Amino acid sequence: MAAEENESSGLSRQNSEASRSWDLDSRTLRFVSRLEQQFICPSCGGIVLNPHQTGCGHIFCAQCVKAYTENGGSSKCPLDSIPIKPEEIFQDNCCKRELLNLEVFCTNAPECTQRFSLCNLQDHLKACPHERVRCSHSDCSDIVLRKNLLEHQRNACSYRLETCHYCRQNFPVSQMMGHQKSSCPDVEVPCSNNCTQMIKRHQLQAHADECLEVETDCVYKNYGCTVRDKRGKVQVHENTEFSAHVRLVLESNTKLEKQMEQLQQDMLVQQGVLKDKSLVVSSLDRDVSLCDNTLTTLQRSVEEQRVRICSVQRELRDLRVLGSELKEELPRLQASLDSLRQQVAVTESLREHLGALEQTCERHTRLLDIHVEQLQCNEQRLRQLESSSYDGKLIWKVRDYWHRKESGAALSSSPFYTSRSGYKLSVRAYLGGDGSGRGSHMSLYITIMRGDFDSFLPWPFRQNITLTLLDQSGTRNHMSHTFIPDVNSDSFHRPTSDANVATGFTRFISHCDLENPRNAVFVRDETLFIKVKVDTSGLEEL
Repeated sequence: MAAEENESSGLSRQNSEASRSWDLDSRTLRFVSRLEQQFICPSCGGIVLNPHQTGCGHIFCAQCVKAYTENGGSSKCPLDSIPIKPEEIFQDNCCKRELLNLEVFCTNAPECTQRFSLCNLQDHLKACPHERVRCSHSDCSDIVLRKNLLEHQRNACSYRLETCHYCRQNFPVSQMMGHQKSSCPDVEVPCSNNCTQMIKRHQLQAHADECLEVETDCVYKNYGCTVRDKRGKVQVHENTEFSAHVRLVLESNTKLEKQMEQLQQDMLVQQGVLKDKSLVVSSLDRDVSLCDNTLTTLQRSVEEQRVRICSVQRELRDLRVLGSELKEELPRLQASLDSLRQQVAVTESLREHLGALEQTCERHTRLLDIHVEQLQCNEQRLRQLESSSYDGKLIWKVRDYWHRKESGAALSSSPFYTSRSGYKLSVRAYLGGDGSGRGSHMSLYITIMRGDFDSFLPWPFRQNITLTLLDQSGTRNHMSHTFIPDVNSDSFHRPTSDANVATGFTRFISHCDLENPRNAVFVRDETLFIKVKVDTSGLEEL
């Protein structure tokens, strides 16, 4: 007979109620379901942002609970008036995970109809076609929908790049007109000299050297021609006045010949003067040779004095450098001493701060140990409630048969009851055997345990008990033994401690029959099932 399963009750959200809005990062979030009270901050009345739990068990926003603690520890919880202590506050990651799993609508609703958990909102907004984004061009400040961004960049953005049809270079659209108007080298512009031709901007200088409207001098200016006019008229003048220009050249050459004759005469006079001066120089050379010997002796003496002076100067420089180093070293030593004093003061401050942090850590550790102990008690209580039976029947699943058989330790089942207010019992098994059955048989016992309603129940315990080893092959060749309680045995009297002495079958089944039965399978996948049934006939409900 299969054990009864406990139905677990669940909480359902009322989706028909109005959803609550949450303003975050200049966006308005709308939750699909009504927010439960545990996600609402008691201080600000809004959704808890970065939830923190106080010592009294209530959950606040991080900013709200920080405002309480900044009041010098004199603030009280608005719900139960219990003082809020900073050392008892901790971040509630469990509440944070539950909050991030709540379902919300897209912030771009109603254009976007999607909804998803809060933790996935940012990932969605990175790809949402209805999200308002800035144009990717660095100089463009236009804000458009993501789905229209590509069209904006291609056709509407004033900073998109287009090719100038003159110079074939890429420029932003907003700068194209200015580029073509003032700087494009291939745009044709009128000549600045009122020429009728249109010239590309980069060819203006070369054109100016040939333009017929530019004023210029006649090429015979150096020979005396004074004509200056536009280049076209000057070219006509040069072609028509050739004979006049030849006369100017001949006159210039005549003047040059006269100047050459005068220069030759001056040169003959200078040569005579040069010979006289050469004789004077020869006489001076002899005098200089005599002076050179005297000068050499003087130079040798001066050099020796210079060497002595340099030696004295080096010694003076060394003394000055040594004095400067001593002067410079003194402030550095003073600064180093001041720095060491500051470091000692900082170290003392850090040591005091570390002591305060260690005390705070110890307080948090104690609180955490209390929470862990309470959680373990709750989990143990929950497991007992889930596995408890209240009809006098129990199916006990025993795992790791071979390992537990080798260990020889006693195994105890979870408690079960004959009714909601009936006797409390449990089963004890020795897979490797106990007493006379040790090493050859499996031993099974029943234990009467102290219950909450023992004072209302008849004693000694008189109900028949059947222990059954279930066949897992499907042929239902179970192995069963029934015994009648001995009313004179203390094992069936009202318990005076947590449990009476166990009683049952020392040789319930041999290991050979258990592990290698003929028409049954008692051990499969290292697991066996033991069924207990208490005859509840004659027992009255309270």
